[in-house]
This record gives sequence, C-alpha cells and structure tokens, in this order.
Amino acid sequence: MTFLKVENLSISFGGLEALREIHFEVRKGDIFAIIGPNGAGKTTLFNCINGIYHPDRGDIHFKGQPIQGRKPDRIARLGIARTFQNIELFSHMSTMENLMLGRHTFMKTGLFRGAFMWGRRSFAGREEVEHRRKVEEIIDLLELQSVRNKLVGSLPYGIRKRVELGRALALEPELLLLDEPSAGMNSEEKQDMIFWIK
Repeated sequence: MTFLKVENLSISFGGLEALREIHFEVRKGDIFAIIGPNGAGKTTLFNCINGIYHPDRGDIHFKGQPIQGRKPDRIARLGIARTFQNIELFSHMSTMENLMLGRHTFMKTGLFRGAFMWGRRSFAGREEVEHRRKVEEIIDLLELQSVRNKLVGSLPYGIRKRVELGRALALEPELLLLDEPSAGMNSEEKQDMIFWIK
C-alpha cells in the first residue's frame, strides 16, 4: 500500500517555478531520500507535504487521503512530523520543554483550562505526567539526560539537532520528514546523527 503519494506537484513564487510536476510514492517502512543541490526545492517540497505551503497544482495523499491545503497542525495530527534544515527550536526553553512541545497535538487540556485545574490528581496533572513519561523515553533513547534541563540555546549545534529530532519523535509520527538532518555539522556530529536516525 502506498503510504505517501505525491502527484504532479507544482508551486511557483512570483515568476520562479520552485517545483514542477513532482511525482513519487513511498510505501510504509520505506526509507526514501530526495537528493539535489541547494535551491533544488527539497525544503519547498517538505513545506508542501506538511502544509506550510499550498501547491499551485497536484495532489498529496497520506494513507489514501488528500492532505494538500490542510493546516500544518492537522497534518501533524495525521502522523507526519518533520525536522528543519535550519534548527527551529525555542532557544530560551529547556530540552525537556522543547520536547514537550512535540506532544502538543496529543494534549487535551488547553492553556486556560490547565492553569485552573492543576495538581497531579486533576486531569491536566495526569495528562502532563503521561506526556512527561513519553518525553523521558525520548530523552533516554537519544541520550539527552545530561541536557534535560539546560536551555537549548546553550547547547552545541549537534546536540540541538538531536533535540530537534527528539521533538519530531515526540509526535509519534508514522512518517518522519528529515530536512537535511546533518546540515552544518562536522564529520563527528554527522556520524552521531546517522546513529540516532538508525
């Protein structure tokens, strides 16, 4: 069964055609790479798949249902997560807080309700405990224990890329889009990232 299907996808910005009639299919369990030089449209393609951009033409189907034109949060709820070529973390927040943000689509308690219904016995409290447990699993998986409470902005670049991977994993995605996961890394950091992705 086709998991992700992109058909005749095209998008232009002004007079510049960024993508023209892109077509491919990915089956569940596949590792699929999109390779091209800078400016080839790889990030633009990811932005179309996860709803940041709306293509001019073409179709995108995930698990058989069309997703083009949907908002990014709706696409995330379907099970698509991504990392970014340029790190998109909150530098003034801790590793734990950034990873908790990756759980936002699962949270039933909004900010207003959670502010008035706190404590471990309340629904909001139980919900936070459960999300923290999931995030702790990711911290263990990616060996981020030593930076759990550190501000992300103070971390070395390679570790920040690992935190970003963790935030995407916190969404429990069925499809994970990695936009140049080793961009800007030295050779040791690249080897580390290959290890974490496997």
